[in-house]
Amino acid sequence: MEITTMALYMLSAWMLAWCFIWLVGSWHAGQGFALAALAVFAVTTPLLFLRRRRPATAVADAPPCPAPDAVCAVRTEAALPGVLDQLHLVLFRAEADGRLAYVNRAWEAMSGRAVADTLGRSLAAFVHPSEAASIERGLLAVARGEQDALGCELRLVDAGGKPLRALLRAQPCLAPGGAITGLVGTLEEVSRRRGADNRNGNARHQVNTLLANVPGMVYRCRNDPSWTMEFVSDGCLELTGYEPWELLESRRISYGDLIHPEDREFVWTQVQAHVARREAYQIAYRIEDAAGRERWVWEQGRGVFSAHGELLAIEGFVTDVSERRGAEERARRRIWFEARTGMTGRPIFEALLPWTLQFAQLSGHPCALLCVHLLGVEALTERHGHERAEQVLTAVARRFTPATGAGAVSCYLGNHQFAVLVADFRSVGIARAAGGEARELIPAVSRYAARLAEALAAPVRVDGARHAVEIAVGIAMSDARYAGADAMLAAAEQAALQARAIGPGTCEFADE
Repeated sequence: MEITTMALYMLSAWMLAWCFIWLVGSWHAGQGFALAALAVFAVTTPLLFLRRRRPATAVADAPPCPAPDAVCAVRTEAALPGVLDQLHLVLFRAEADGRLAYVNRAWEAMSGRAVADTLGRSLAAFVHPSEAASIERGLLAVARGEQDALGCELRLVDAGGKPLRALLRAQPCLAPGGAITGLVGTLEEVSRRRGADNRNGNARHQVNTLLANVPGMVYRCRNDPSWTMEFVSDGCLELTGYEPWELLESRRISYGDLIHPEDREFVWTQVQAHVARREAYQIAYRIEDAAGRERWVWEQGRGVFSAHGELLAIEGFVTDVSERRGAEERARRRIWFEARTGMTGRPIFEALLPWTLQFAQLSGHPCALLCVHLLGVEALTERHGHERAEQVLTAVARRFTPATGAGAVSCYLGNHQFAVLVADFRSVGIARAAGGEARELIPAVSRYAARLAEALAAPVRVDGARHAVEIAVGIAMSDARYAGADAMLAAAEQAALQARAIGPGTCEFADE
């Protein structure tokens, strides 16, 4: 190092000499300057190097500077307790006899006891009495090297006497030479976590109970034409006839295949339109269950979107509304039927019948109730279809008003059965209208029923086809033996069944 420095000094001197020669333009003057500079450098350079070496000799007598790693190690060891005190996990170290030698500040937050009051005592002293002995034995076994580790859940007792659940983990503490000097471990409170787990478990149980009792199917599905199910509740079985696992991921059948073929496009279009607008939807459509039965269902659902607006799934609820839909359909058909045939609605008829019967019993003006059965409709439906049977039924119903006259009220009871209430016998051509016994009117009512049956039984032509009509009539006369309208109607229906058993065109009186 010194030789290199001297060479650099000499080189610098010669360069300065040549620069001076160039400036003054005289070789002799430059040569003299170079010799003078060389003499100066020769004298000053050794002195300079002696001064540079002198401080090194002086420092050699000073104490050695610690290595950087040693400095970092000292600083880290000094800062370690402060770092450990910031942890929420309780850290402790115990001697071989089980007495605590160190515990971090998290112990104060957990137990409510100061660290100073804890050191020097066994950890088992803070454990519930019912578990203290077993915990003490386990800790001593680890501290003496008789056991590799200890892990268990225990009950600590805090400063206020309140027990709390904690998870204990401990293992032997080893010195640099490998000797066991005690144990180290951790304590983690699990009371709050267990409470949260219990609450979550109870919440899940409540949700499962709710889903199990909901009359329908709760679902989560993908937005594809098959409506691939990712979750279905147990109500799936009652609704579709399939177990939940059979619909999940379309393992056996997809929900889309259950939807009636005529309704699939409608369902898809409605759902897509509402999902695109991020709106909930409500639709009614038909499905075919596992037994092949057609059911009307009502569905409500909406799309589930991510924070970025991506459609993740569709969630909703499906329930069976076949009964309600059937009732609505029957009501609609009944209104349509009554409007086309001029028949009295059943609610009005059922309100009129008890009033008429009571008036007849009090005033002595007899009334008659005729129950008319239209025969052979089932066979007609099998041969020509439901629509043709409806057309024949409508044609026969239109004949009632002209055949019964103004003094009678007719009503369709359903199941191809009609009822006719006759209260004014004079308007239907019976001379004796009042003041006599009901039995005295039986011949006249019998003739009236026969004429009605004959008028109703005329063949019906539909689309050029001729269909025969067969009629059976049951008759009940107002009498004190009927406690109410229901009893009188039941008697007329029973008489119609008797007439039906005898043959078409037969008229039978109740209890005669």
